[in-house]
Amino acid sequence: MHKWLNQHIQAASVVLHRLRQQLLSTILIMTVIGVTLAIPSLIYVMLQNANALIIDVKKEAKMSVFLQQNASQTTIDAIKTKLGNQSDIEAFTFVSKDTALKQLIETTDNPELIASLEGNPLPHAFFIKPASIDKSALKSLKSNLEQLEGVAEVVVDSGWVNRLNSLLNIGKKAVWIFGCLLGFALIAVISNTIRMQILTHKDEIEVSELFGATKSFIRRPFLYLGTLYGIGGGIIACILLWFVLYMFNESVVKIALEYASDFTLQFHALPTYLYMIAISVLIGWLASYWAITLRSTSQ
Repeated sequence: MHKWLNQHIQAASVVLHRLRQQLLSTILIMTVIGVTLAIPSLIYVMLQNANALIIDVKKEAKMSVFLQQNASQTTIDAIKTKLGNQSDIEAFTFVSKDTALKQLIETTDNPELIASLEGNPLPHAFFIKPASIDKSALKSLKSNLEQLEGVAEVVVDSGWVNRLNSLLNIGKKAVWIFGCLLGFALIAVISNTIRMQILTHKDEIEVSELFGATKSFIRRPFLYLGTLYGIGGGIIACILLWFVLYMFNESVVKIALEYASDFTLQFHALPTYLYMIAISVLIGWLASYWAITLRSTSQ
């Protein structure tokens, strides 16, 4: 165990020494990794915040139940009773057609025209807040309401929100695809860099093999190299993500204040950073392993 640990410490020390000797190229490679990882991470965080906004809007989604023009007070009372007994309805309000007409006259730019109408063209209406915003639950509730006696039409006010939510889901899938493509590109870049390192130390590797060095002993420093590239790139990606979100929030807060809102771009920082670093380390390790495997098969 002690011998195994010393071998790993020795390999890590060799790699750190090489990185210090090639400090500029090391920083450039880590920066490339960091920028490449930060781009899909930033887009994903923004989509998550947009999704949170939509969830808040959907919570305010309502259903409008318009009654027939000839609906009697008995019919209205019967509908009130049924709505009050339904567990899938959180709350509802009733607006009579007289109240609706009065509100329309108060808000319109031409109240004289509406006042001159013969009779009231507006129907009685119930405005319902569903207990669940699930698509299937809303569909079922709408179907039940349409079957009530005296109901002329049921309108769900959250249709546009559902369409926007579908677009966001497409956006999330696009981010995953985009991130995977960038990950493969990073593996190719890091792998090529490590292959250059292998060629640089070719003579040293051949001498080590003549002295009986094992394959694990030879490949260990290069695996550490890829891993360190990943750690450095992941840390840079986290810094870039924090900085860009900080800059965005300065503008977002000003816009939100105009709408009397306290909205800011938020995310779970610690788990996000850990995921980013873990993905970066995995990419670096896979790239180095690939480079070493290619070198072994080419011999």
